Amino acid sequence: MKIITFTNQKGGVAKTTSTYNIAAAKAMQGKKVLMADLDPQASLTISCGMEKDYMGMNICGLLDGKDPLECAYTVDSLNMDNLYIIPSDIDLAETEMRLISKPAREKKLKRSLEKLSPYFDYCFIDCPPQLSILTINALVAADEIIIPCKTDFLAYKGLKALLSTIREIKNDPDLNPSVSVMGIIATIYEKKVNDQKDVWELLHEQGVPFIGTIKKSADTPRTVYQGLPVVISNKRSEVAQEYIRIAETIK
Repeated sequence: MKIITFTNQKGGVAKTTSTYNIAAAKAMQGKKVLMADLDPQASLTISCGMEKDYMGMNICGLLDGKDPLECAYTVDSLNMDNLYIIPSDIDLAETEMRLISKPAREKKLKRSLEKLSPYFDYCFIDCPPQLSILTINALVAADEIIIPCKTDFLAYKGLKALLSTIREIKNDPDLNPSVSVMGIIATIYEKKVNDQKDVWELLHEQGVPFIGTIKKSADTPRTVYQGLPVVISNKRSEVAQEYIRIAETIK
């Protein structure tokens, strides 16, 4: 199972949207795909229409050592038997506090996901919008990292700090020396806005691959209310086609 972490230390950059759409696109290719919602705000869980009480058998249970298979569910809103999610809820904030005091706390997620490796081709992790022990766990567990970055200067300035954190994890032999950055996705892009065009160009100069551009579109947020990714609800749209193309580059 290949684990790909979607991360950015700034919120509102379409990180959750990118996770859901690329995961769904890989499932549409016939792969068995798991999503892990590692954000206490549960944005990915909500996007999937999975807002019920899982009695702790979710990402909280996974990090607390429960059976990983009992924490994974098929996505309610989709008629697909090969796309699963480990949902989140607000209790993850308390789980995170307990996690800080545990030994080898940076590897809790990695060790739990390893038990699911025989059952899935891919796992896509949606991180919280800040650097935390949860995000560190996701980076330590990852084979590759995808960085969605909105084309504004605040998001761009935070990108350098994130790349520095990734280098620190990669340079630590006890954490994840084999991790690599698959690439940056420019998101919510408006070509006619000069500042955004400037940032879009700067994103090509970060020393890591640039793998795609997701333009601003009304189609993308609209699908959240339906619990559907745009690659399913409006497959022919420009945004959907770009997500599908990006998904095809993931081997």
